[in-house]
Amino acid sequence: MHVSKKIVLKHTSQPGGFFIVKMNKRIINRLQKIVGVKYVSIAENDRTNHSKDKSYYKAVMPDVVVWPKNTKEVSAIAQICYTNAIPLTPWGGGTSLMGNSIPVKKGVVINLTRMNKILDISKEGFQVIVEPGIICDALNLKLAAYKLFFPPFPGSSHIATIGGMIATNAGGMYAVKYGVTGDWVMQLEVVLAHGEIITVGSKSIKSVAGYNMMPLFIGNSGTLGIVTKAVLKVCPLPEFEMAAVVAFDNLSDLSTAIGLILASHIKPAALELMDAGYVQLANKAQNKIILMEMETLLIELHGPKIELQRQLLQLESICRELQAVTYDNYTTPAQVDALWGCRKGIRIAFQKLEPTKAVLSAEVGVPIQYVPHFIKNAQALRGQYDVAMLNHGHVGDGNFHTWVMYDVGNKKSYENALAVNEELTRYAISVGGTASGEHGLGVGKREFLRLEHPTSIGLMQEIKKLFDPKGILNPGKIFPEGVV
Repeated sequence: MHVSKKIVLKHTSQPGGFFIVKMNKRIINRLQKIVGVKYVSIAENDRTNHSKDKSYYKAVMPDVVVWPKNTKEVSAIAQICYTNAIPLTPWGGGTSLMGNSIPVKKGVVINLTRMNKILDISKEGFQVIVEPGIICDALNLKLAAYKLFFPPFPGSSHIATIGGMIATNAGGMYAVKYGVTGDWVMQLEVVLAHGEIITVGSKSIKSVAGYNMMPLFIGNSGTLGIVTKAVLKVCPLPEFEMAAVVAFDNLSDLSTAIGLILASHIKPAALELMDAGYVQLANKAQNKIILMEMETLLIELHGPKIELQRQLLQLESICRELQAVTYDNYTTPAQVDALWGCRKGIRIAFQKLEPTKAVLSAEVGVPIQYVPHFIKNAQALRGQYDVAMLNHGHVGDGNFHTWVMYDVGNKKSYENALAVNEELTRYAISVGGTASGEHGLGVGKREFLRLEHPTSIGLMQEIKKLFDPKGILNPGKIFPEGVV
């Protein structure tokens, strides 16, 4: 983090109505007084590192990056940006796959990773108070000492921050049993666009005192306010964890298995689909567990040992009746951890193994009765558009992550991938599903907001204007171009 001594004064008019004083010495000095010289940077390497997230969308360099250490500093930074109509984009782990973290209107990126403390753990109250910059896995490592855990489990849990998870209402592998991040948030401290600090929600399990404002700040991608503190529910660690991996030679039988599992007395903590191509990539990403490269279900169970053994027997019976090619149980913590290690390293492996290819992620949610239909539709589109595709997802709650790959620099390849992405998204919405189950609309899917919510998008606009009249907070996200 470094601030150049040479500061260029330049006024630039930005799309969306912003008038930014670019690299204005006065503003830089004010930011330095708030957080310290060390934690304000206009250096090219710092700006480049905050120009794009883990998505494949176009990078945009911010004008300055700041690293606050507390709520008071966040508030002061917001006040400066609001007064000067400077875009302000929150940054957590930079792990978004939909461009949520890209500062598309430039301005200031506010990196919250210095705010990474656990402020309190209440074992008796099953609550933890945290700052937004703490990493999900780091939080659970601390909670384990109290025999507690925070169940939301995204694939990026080793690098995802709690603040980012709240901003996108992240789900992940355990959502089928435990729900998504928002189900575990009790109270939030939020800094609004003009710097006001508010508290929403309650530490009480029940509260009907006035309007429930808290959900507005969950899943809004930092467009209504910046979360600076969160009170989270936690629960006892599972007594035992066991898993099974089942391979089928076709997606039809796999789809049938999903329905039978959900209709049974088996209560999966995770129910994951990995198609043959995805399994192949998983095998290349690591060498601890090599799976048969077929259409695969990964199921994890939580609970008492005897109950899990009973559920595994029932699960095996269901899968054998459907002519599963292989069925394997993983019954120790080390085995289960290794299995998730196999599942989690995929995206990094893809980037290394396929440097000339990029991905459009058709991350959508459908009602669970449409899971088999979505799978068939995706397979048909693969052939129709002649695209490479990897299907995986949290099928227990109908949340798919279909990767449609294209050749970088090949216009036709990109257009085909875009067409498949659009058709899958439109299909999900047409059956009562959603354009995004957990990644957010970000840069790539905001044009679908009107299609999914035609009668309420106007009210959403009014809410945005109420909380952020100048539109400085993470502009260019959620709403279609030109709407807000």
